[in-house]
Amino acid sequence: MKQFKKIMFLALASAFFLTSCSNDDDSFVDIPSIPLGDYENGYFVLNEGGGSAATNSIIFISNDGIRTNDVFRIENPDAEELGTFIQNIFFDDTRAFIVAGSGSVTVVNRYSFEYITTISTDLEAPRYGVVVNGKAYVTNNGDFGSVTDDFLTVIDLSNYSTSQILIGNYLDRISAVGDKVITTNNQYGTEHSVSIVDTNTLTVTDVDLGDGNTSNSIAVVNDDVYVLTGSGKFIEIDVVNNTVANTLDIPTSITNTKNLDIDNNTVYFTSDASVYSFDLGETTVSETPILTYQSDSAYGVMYGFAVNNDVIYIGDGADFSSDGTFYEYSTSGELLSENVAGVAPNGFYFN
Repeated sequence: MKQFKKIMFLALASAFFLTSCSNDDDSFVDIPSIPLGDYENGYFVLNEGGGSAATNSIIFISNDGIRTNDVFRIENPDAEELGTFIQNIFFDDTRAFIVAGSGSVTVVNRYSFEYITTISTDLEAPRYGVVVNGKAYVTNNGDFGSVTDDFLTVIDLSNYSTSQILIGNYLDRISAVGDKVITTNNQYGTEHSVSIVDTNTLTVTDVDLGDGNTSNSIAVVNDDVYVLTGSGKFIEIDVVNNTVANTLDIPTSITNTKNLDIDNNTVYFTSDASVYSFDLGETTVSETPILTYQSDSAYGVMYGFAVNNDVIYIGDGADFSSDGTFYEYSTSGELLSENVAGVAPNGFYFN
């Protein structure tokens, strides 16, 4: 009898345990996640600055619309400056890497923005970066005197040691698919290729886009690589065979095409102060823009551009010595907000 009672008790206890642990039970308690930092949910506005480090800044806009100015200096009042002409922010799982054109990459925690270290070796006029398999790859323009000296800086993120891979083209934007990184090569409109680097073998292969097709921006969707040229070509790159897979011609009435971005399988790009779009897979592009905004800037029109979760972000550089402006638009062209930026807002980065 005692054994029977023991068995019944265990059966009832097991049933109670399974019932109380079921996600379908209204009494189930969901343990809240621990916040990763003050900058976990929202986006950063990168303000390039003028000729001194003191003129650059990073703004954070939370998902609740709360704005924090100059987050790097707020969180790191005793850290060294970011350098001049900050160009890009790129991420790994826990870190943000801030690229300064003066020759450094500053590493911070991507959620708290707490300073970690500054990398300044094997860098010369760095531009943009990406992380692949525990290493960062950063494009460098070299001394600007020759395209033959342009290179990638490779940063081992386990110890921040650096090395170089010579590319030999005028490097700018960069993205990654699998174990390969892809760079746009645009020597003032004369280059017409992208470079594909196998990060395992460090071999470099150039893909010719055809005369006059200078790539100025790049986007990756589901391991498919696309570049946009200033001459109005939307080109898909086959990174397996290192060839051009497809080319879509943008109408000749739309000139100076740049700022490629792809969001929810819709392609966005700009021409002067206008934004255009078409769906991936379409064979024609409408000549009617989504929106056109007003700008008095001689050189800062669409200085920063991004699309994320059906919101279009635009940075206007103004006169590059005083505060610029950044805007949020819906993908139907409705102005959602107009905001004061820092000097030369050139990019938007999403946590």
